[in-house]
Amino acid sequence: MTSGVVTATIAAAALGPLTLVLARRRMHTVWQPGPAETVALTAAIGVVAAFVVHGSRPAAVLLPLVLLGPAAAVVDAYEGRLPDLLTGPLLGATLVTAAVSGPDGVRGIAVAAIATALAALTTVAVTDALGWGDVKLIPTLAIVLGHQHALLAGLAVAVLLVGLTAAVVSLRGRRAVVPYGPALVFGTIGAAGL
Repeated sequence: MTSGVVTATIAAAALGPLTLVLARRRMHTVWQPGPAETVALTAAIGVVAAFVVHGSRPAAVLLPLVLLGPAAAVVDAYEGRLPDLLTGPLLGATLVTAAVSGPDGVRGIAVAAIATALAALTTVAVTDALGWGDVKLIPTLAIVLGHQHALLAGLAVAVLLVGLTAAVVSLRGRRAVVPYGPALVFGTIGAAGL
């Protein structure tokens, strides 16, 4: 077995259940994931963790996002909201990790300040463009992407995944809410780990 497969298996076994528990505890509705959802989510988390560890630019700044981001994405996918009890610790841990990582971390924090201000202005000006949960998630993502020199790649992947999510959600109904969280979280991890 290659080291990537071993990492994916260990990560899926450890982080998959953690993600499910965190997501369930932060949901307002009762969520009972079926076997297919559980397997798909744990496999995705294992692959993402292996990708980050074995990517061309592994970094400690990605760790908080890999640990807490998928749970926030699951809550957003099912309830259309990003809980403060996940986005807050995620931002705090990412800020600390970036702050101790030198100039790349400082750049990431500066990028996050600008991106957050722009996201907040967008949310105020165009009320249906972003939700406030997305605005609270953006600083974490901007820190990671700024640290990893992947701003344009992250933006491109996130836009592509949001578009794909919108297409899938539109199949459900015309007025369905498009959750940005999963596209933002997994798009950032993918772009930052490339």
